[in-house]
Amino acid sequence: MRSTDALSRLQIRPQRPRRNDVMVALIVLLLNSGTYLIPGIVPWGPWRYMMETATIVPLLWRESLPVPSALTTGALTLIVTATVHPAQPFPYAVLVTQYTIGAVLRGRTRAFLVGVFMAGNVVAEALHQQWGNPEDFLVTFTLSLTALFLGVLMQSERDSLSVRGDRALRAERARIARDMHDVVGHAVALMVVQAEAGPLLVRDKPERAEAAFEAISTAGRDAMAQLRGLLGTLSQDAAGGREPLPTLADLDELVHRVRKAGLHVRLEQTGDAAPLSPGAETAAYRVVQEALTNTLKHARASRAEVRLSWVPSALEITVADNGRGVSEGTADGGGGHGLIGLRERLAPVGGALSWTSPPDTGGFALTAVIPAGQ
Repeated sequence: MRSTDALSRLQIRPQRPRRNDVMVALIVLLLNSGTYLIPGIVPWGPWRYMMETATIVPLLWRESLPVPSALTTGALTLIVTATVHPAQPFPYAVLVTQYTIGAVLRGRTRAFLVGVFMAGNVVAEALHQQWGNPEDFLVTFTLSLTALFLGVLMQSERDSLSVRGDRALRAERARIARDMHDVVGHAVALMVVQAEAGPLLVRDKPERAEAAFEAISTAGRDAMAQLRGLLGTLSQDAAGGREPLPTLADLDELVHRVRKAGLHVRLEQTGDAAPLSPGAETAAYRVVQEALTNTLKHARASRAEVRLSWVPSALEITVADNGRGVSEGTADGGGGHGLIGLRERLAPVGGALSWTSPPDTGGFALTAVIPAGQ
């Protein structure tokens, strides 16, 4: 039984040709066959046609088995060149193989096969006895190098697209991580504040305890709704629609939730509003959300002020509180992951972020500037 299993593992199963390779082989076969239809180019002969067709067969595995396919095509082509004269004016199978060497292979393997095929060109010219015809020799090498160059160029383009795709994927993952941080962090901060105040309210002000629990429930439901919105940006629903991401129009609801958590917030807007792109609208909302969340979690503040100032060609957002304040180094490096995330969020829309915390007066003020039209 074991010997049977070992034999089955050692069996070499033929690899099924890929559809693209089959199409390429058929096109080369048509080009090769069509040459015989032109009078005076290549005389017809069944043996000649079968041998030239044999050089095309390895192209069926040119991408799945590039090295065996290339060596087989090259060897068969030299046999045809040595036995049939005059041969096809253009070695179509060889040109496709040389393109494949440049497009599929890399490093030493590619360099080795390039050397083999360049040497094969010399041998083919010797078999054709074309040393006294430098034009034919030049055409042969020019065609070979052109095919190789096109293959290398195609591989370079694929690599470039892959790199750009990886960068876009990493940027999208970072954006989703920032959104998750903003949504979950804000909701958890509201619920923690209300939960910590709950026992005191139940004991001292039972009439307000119900409002605290309602605020916890509201924050949780809002977080679930926003998370569904984030998931909606990753996959469309059956109707093809997506949940909208928050914008400046949602700031009133955000401020209302923070007020219910016990922080007195004043929202003020000045200037003539200018249009912002959807990405800039969401970034502006997240700036306010993150600033108010940090105030609730860390500042020990009793009030905060949110100012939206529309200046020429830009929106300036300032969120200031009367809390204990922090040093800039602490804000940036010691627990300021949210602020770093805001800078990363603002960068794609051309925005900038800064903050200050005066040591004499205390408090903390965060300012973001987002160009209009971004």
